[in-house]
Amino acid sequence: MAADKSALEKVRQDAHRYAVKNAFEHGGRAEIGALIGKLKALHKEMPVPEIMPTAIEVVKKVNSMSSADIEQEFRSFEGGYELKPQKGREGLPELEWAESGSRVVTRFAPNPNGPPHLGNARAAFLSYAYAEKYGGKFILRFEDTDPKVKKPMENPEEAFREDLEWLGIKVDEVYFASDRLPLYYSYMRKITEAGHAYVCMCKSGKWKENIDTKRACPCRDKDAKHQMELFEKMISHELKEGEAVLRIKTDLKHPDPSVRDWWIARIVDRPEHPRATGKDFVWPSFMFESAIDDHDMGITLVLRGQEHAQNSTKQKYLYDYFGWEPPHAIHFGRLSIGEMVLSKSRIREGVESGEYEGWDDIRLGTLRALRRRGFRPEALQKVIIDSGLTTSDANISVQKISAYNRDLIKEDATRTTYLLDPVKLEVPAHEGMEIEKDGKSIELPQGMHEFLVSAKEIKAVKEPVLRLRNAYNVRVENREGFSLLGKFIGKEAGGKQVVSWVYEMMDLELKLPDGSRELGIIEAMDLKKGQYLYLEKKGFCIIDSADGKRPVAWFCHE
Repeated sequence: MAADKSALEKVRQDAHRYAVKNAFEHGGRAEIGALIGKLKALHKEMPVPEIMPTAIEVVKKVNSMSSADIEQEFRSFEGGYELKPQKGREGLPELEWAESGSRVVTRFAPNPNGPPHLGNARAAFLSYAYAEKYGGKFILRFEDTDPKVKKPMENPEEAFREDLEWLGIKVDEVYFASDRLPLYYSYMRKITEAGHAYVCMCKSGKWKENIDTKRACPCRDKDAKHQMELFEKMISHELKEGEAVLRIKTDLKHPDPSVRDWWIARIVDRPEHPRATGKDFVWPSFMFESAIDDHDMGITLVLRGQEHAQNSTKQKYLYDYFGWEPPHAIHFGRLSIGEMVLSKSRIREGVESGEYEGWDDIRLGTLRALRRRGFRPEALQKVIIDSGLTTSDANISVQKISAYNRDLIKEDATRTTYLLDPVKLEVPAHEGMEIEKDGKSIELPQGMHEFLVSAKEIKAVKEPVLRLRNAYNVRVENREGFSLLGKFIGKEAGGKQVVSWVYEMMDLELKLPDGSRELGIIEAMDLKKGQYLYLEKKGFCIIDSADGKRPVAWFCHE
């Protein structure tokens, strides 16, 4: 079915804007291939054959315009170019059970073996957002009961509070599971005395053989009194690491082997934990302590990744044994962003080996890295809400989060020319003049004008006369070497191809998303840490440091 007139007119308007942009940035000539790619992204519902005639017509028209007209139109469209993410459902889905007035208490329960990243920030922000939506409570609970494999970082509360508060999350209460060991021991005793748990002393290989064949281990059927004696020996450290594990009795016929008699607690002879007392040798599984804490803290809604969906099945045995009502649970897929690294174990390994400069390395998807790179929290909030509660994994494109972020920072960004390969262009002029460029007034004196231009851009100019952006037209006499000579032609005449320039320069070191660095120049200005710049033909960056020999900026996005 052919597109209607209104749809084609919208294509024409978008085509004109992007053709002008393409021409301005590429020497006065718009390319049909680049334009078609942009129009396909903007108008997914329209077949390319229907777009093509309009695109060809627009490119032909734009390429016939003078450089001054292209520049004027480019300025008029500035800020209205970028591809906008399609609007989906606004806000969070309703919770039917909470609409009747039931209290919503949520928690974010990370293992604090590294600061939060975008992936687990999804659970944090959605949990907070639901508590806020229904006037409930949001709890930050550190599940730091693995003192051997996923050892906790130092001072996690300070690091997590800083990152979560930056993301817009207000924490009502904070708990450390490691501070609650006596509480867990009391419940371990209750469930063991009731005959629903047992101390398993089987070797790991034999235990796995029994579980895989759906058989009970010999330890399972011993009476509760004997089990209690063994458990107390675990607590007193008479039994050592690897000699005993406390297990819950579940369905040995369950189709998922991980559900069969999962472990409640184990012994750790030398716990490496900043909060350990030196007398804590029995440590609960996160499966056990999480269920106990959810009940004890009155949690009514748990939001977690799809990889934890089986937690509800496992923990239901505990809730049934104690006669408790389990919280509502929502599971969703993993969230990632482009190629940014999110794995805490991989990040920690990289930091310790020196591959990454720290937890805020530009290549990482930690909240502190995204913040340092110039992403605003509102942009992250939007992509989290947009990702919804689907169980499918979602890889958020850098383009999408960049589009959100661009809208937030474009008004704050100082525009400037950015050159990587500057050469001097000298132009004798018979008069002085005042030029407005990037919101700044530049006084060009009578006599010799000295500009810095891109050697690559100058060599790419095919016509004899070019236009210095916002200034005047020039015929370049020589196009090789580090010092070029040009002839002033006039302010209005000639040159369709526009060349950018810098008059008073300063160095700018730019750190790129792949961790590499490049050195360019911009117009001289006073810079401050945290200031946004828009580098012409490059994109947005944020000043990371303004001290030392030269300012250093981190590239945000196009």
